[in-house]
Amino acid sequence: MNSFWRILDYRYIYILGNTRHLFRYKIGISTSIKRRRSDISKTISGEVYEIYGAQFFFAEKIEYLMHTIYRPLNAKMYGTGKSEWFWMVLPITPTLLLIIIWLLQWVIIPLFLVTGYYLYNNWGHLF
Repeated sequence: MNSFWRILDYRYIYILGNTRHLFRYKIGISTSIKRRRSDISKTISGEVYEIYGAQFFFAEKIEYLMHTIYRPLNAKMYGTGKSEWFWMVLPITPTLLLIIIWLLQWVIIPLFLVTGYYLYNNWGHLF
């Protein structure tokens, strides 16, 4: 990974589930969700499956925010990433929150910046 992407902390944030541990979901970050699922599968029984995964800038800060929000629902587990599992009937709210953050990073902010740039460069021609 070159230094530009490292500075922006561009990685996947994911939500994983497990067939043996119902109602527990893992929120984490990785450069490869497939590899991370494989690592977790080696240390925990049951099938690990992906619920949500997308690339984000400042992934570590977003993961920290998610863990802070869901800390009261922490489900201590064993194996790799054991402190990142949370009790939930369905992982709808963390998925929606990550989708909103993704939309901000990839749609809203770029649209705002492009619009601002366009208005700045064409202000005299518009009026």
